[in-house]
Amino acid sequence: MTIISYSPVVHSLVSGRLDTLLKIDHGAYDSINRIEEQAEINWLKNNMNAGFQFDLKHEENKNHSDIRQLFFTHKIAAIDYTLGRFNRSDKLGYYMLDGAVVNYQQKEWRAGFYSGKPLQIENYNTIDAHRIYGADINHHVSYKKTSLINKLDSYIGWQQIKSDEEQNYIHWGVSSEGQLDNNKFNQLEMIFSGSYITDNKYTESINAVVQAHSEDYGLARVSFITWQPKQSYLSFKEQFYSVYANGSQSVLQADFFRNYKWNKQYYIRGRKVWREYGNDGYGLSLGFDKKKNNNKNLDWKAQWDSLILQDDYIHSLYLGINKNISATLRGYFNAAVQYQHKQQSAENNTTLALEARAEHMLSSSLFVDFNARYIYNNNKKNEYQLGFNLSYRFDDRIRSRK
Repeated sequence: MTIISYSPVVHSLVSGRLDTLLKIDHGAYDSINRIEEQAEINWLKNNMNAGFQFDLKHEENKNHSDIRQLFFTHKIAAIDYTLGRFNRSDKLGYYMLDGAVVNYQQKEWRAGFYSGKPLQIENYNTIDAHRIYGADINHHVSYKKTSLINKLDSYIGWQQIKSDEEQNYIHWGVSSEGQLDNNKFNQLEMIFSGSYITDNKYTESINAVVQAHSEDYGLARVSFITWQPKQSYLSFKEQFYSVYANGSQSVLQADFFRNYKWNKQYYIRGRKVWREYGNDGYGLSLGFDKKKNNNKNLDWKAQWDSLILQDDYIHSLYLGINKNISATLRGYFNAAVQYQHKQQSAENNTTLALEARAEHMLSSSLFVDFNARYIYNNNKKNEYQLGFNLSYRFDDRIRSRK
């Protein structure tokens, strides 16, 4: 018996999506009504990759088009580079970069350089700059012998931001993984990182974390973090998480996550908070997470959070649920109640927020997404948001594997 088989050689693969979005957003301070068309195409061939993303927005009395991404990536031996417009995330934040990135990898070492003009992505805040330059070096080493340190990663980087003034940053980081012998918490991880502004001789952020993990008991962690948030977009849960603040702040925090069966976990978190704007204070969080063990069960989480800042205090309760309603339909529901009390002002406010979302697969390549949100405020204007997204997705990589 003779068996004849045929395996086609795929020289290039194309994937992407076409989206139509409808957004109605009436907030406490402004309103947006928009129809948006999005197109995204990715091309892959051997060690080359190219991408294109285009947005067309229709708003009241104006239209706006934008090329979100247009890039080419190529890897040659130990060097890979990217040219064009692409998304990037680093200590500056999450932004688009018109420019180039070049990386070199050799065994445990990796070096990189980037340059270009940063552009803001909608709903994300970044530093307004005409140009940025940066370089970094990363090193990874593994130890065969089981010890306090099995893996060690380190990096140091330089970043220059040019706008009306010039500012130089030094970023550094060291992280390790290891094991503790004869200990219930037998997996240990330590992280230390930060940023330093050389022009002002000012330490912008410091992050220090020590955590121990056990498959039987869970995770215990102590951390000290100083930072100034640069990301303006927050998830539904984060909007009602009281430790968030607009200015810089420092947090000394201790967490304990206790595993209860394989799919259930509860946790407790205590913290001391120092804020640039407002009073210092203490916080306490209690939470419970449950993961579904089959497609019919609920996946849900709940969290109580309190933060007391001298005479001011904030109490928040959050609940999130998601469930596979059918093989092609998935539903999400979020709810939050928050009470804010400020001793020196009339800004006391009780908030009730509700959010519902549904994702439905019409076919293997056609998807529809609907979401609705309503926020009741007793001391300011109520808010609501409606969104609809119709998405067509295609991927030659899936067909090539069949």
